[in-house]
Amino acid sequence: MLRISPLVAALLVFEAVQAFGNGEKRRRPAPVAFTPPTIAAANVGSITASPGTITFTATDPDLGSVTGSSPATVTWSVSGGNNANNWTLSVEAGSSLFSGCATVPVSAVTVACGTASVSGGAGTGACSGAFLLSTLPQQVAGGKEGSGTRSYSVGVNFTLADKWRYIAAQSPPCSLTLTYTVNAP
Repeated sequence: MLRISPLVAALLVFEAVQAFGNGEKRRRPAPVAFTPPTIAAANVGSITASPGTITFTATDPDLGSVTGSSPATVTWSVSGGNNANNWTLSVEAGSSLFSGCATVPVSAVTVACGTASVSGGAGTGACSGAFLLSTLPQQVAGGKEGSGTRSYSVGVNFTLADKWRYIAAQSPPCSLTLTYTVNAP
C-alpha cells in the first residue's frame, strides 16, 4: 500500500499556496514527478481462535448475566510491516440471531478484551472497551505493529445478558458463528 506521509502532503499544499498567493503572475502548471514513499506491507499468518466453541449455561434469567465457559484466545503472527503502522483485531457475528434461537439477539452478548500482547519486534497491544456484539465489525484490540516477525495474542471474554424473553433451545443448542479480522497494513 502506498501512502503520502503527512509532512510531504503539507509541503505540497504549502508550495501551491506560495506559487499563487504572493501577487505573482499566474504561471502555467508544470508537471511534477512525485513518487510517494513505499511502506513495506505486513504479511499476516493464519488466525486461530481457541477454544472453537464457547458455551453459556443460563439456568435462571433472574440471575442476570452469564459468563461464557471460557475466554477465547485469538492468535496470529505477522512478518514484515513497519514500526509506525497500527494493527487491529475486530469481531463480528455471522447473523443477528443465534441459530435455533429466534428470540436471542447477538446484542445480548457483551464482548470484552481481557488481554492483548505482542511478542517480538517491539510491537504493542492494548484492549479496546467492551461492546455489544453485532453483525458489523468492531475493534477488540489494537496497537503498534513493531518490526520483524511478531506473535500476537488477544484474550476475549463473552457474557450473555440472560432474560426471560430469550427462549433457548436445549437440543440442538443455539449457535452463532463469529468472524475475527486482523488488519495489519
